[in-house]
Amino acid sequence: MVEVDILFFKRGKSFWIVFNRPKRRNAILPSSYKVLIDALKSANEDESVMFTVFMGTGDFYTSGNDFGPKAMEIIANNDNYIGYEGFIDALIDHRKPIITLVNGPAIGIGCTMLTLADYVVASENAYFLCPFTAMGLCPEGTSSKTFEQIMGYPAAARIALFAEKMTAEEALKAGFVSKLLPANGFEAETRKMVDNFEKLAPQSLIITKELMRGKEWREKMRAVNKIESATINERMCADETLERMMAKFGPKL
Repeated sequence: MVEVDILFFKRGKSFWIVFNRPKRRNAILPSSYKVLIDALKSANEDESVMFTVFMGTGDFYTSGNDFGPKAMEIIANNDNYIGYEGFIDALIDHRKPIITLVNGPAIGIGCTMLTLADYVVASENAYFLCPFTAMGLCPEGTSSKTFEQIMGYPAAARIALFAEKMTAEEALKAGFVSKLLPANGFEAETRKMVDNFEKLAPQSLIITKELMRGKEWREKMRAVNKIESATINERMCADETLERMMAKFGPKL
């Protein structure tokens, strides 16, 4: 049976997108970004959809980008590769409220994408980690700006600059997480929560999000995304980055 890396389906009035590589901690393959972008487009264009909901299968939300041999092969053999930058732009431009159900650890882009969500629910077993400086990289997903906007500089520096792990409880206190729920029964409880949100007025939701995160905000975030992406491309060629990436993800001799 062929495994599908990204699941997406409509349930009630919500469009669900699920990271589905539990054996790889839901790491995101380069080829998955086009799937994610297309799924977001489908949710945006479906007038009956009120919310777009992200979740992970198994114990992890997502461990972020997959830098393993399979991922590198996909990039090398695909001239039309659409990277994470397009996914982040799609999140920025998304008109439907985005709910993220963080059922477990959120690492790298799995963490930074949460800053573009409208409601972040975390399991008590979740944690948040951005090992950018440990790998010789830099913030992405607009997090060089949004972490500070959401949490203030001290907390933002902890996670982005010093690569410290942030617990779910710490994230709640910092304002990064909207709500914290017990791990036991997390999926059932969050489904009930989404069902309850579907009682809200659909057009009012879209209008309110546009007032809060409209054209000016989207233009600023797209500009941040572009700068971060260019900087990461530069960092990927740096000696210190290559050495650290090979040490962690390269073949073991």
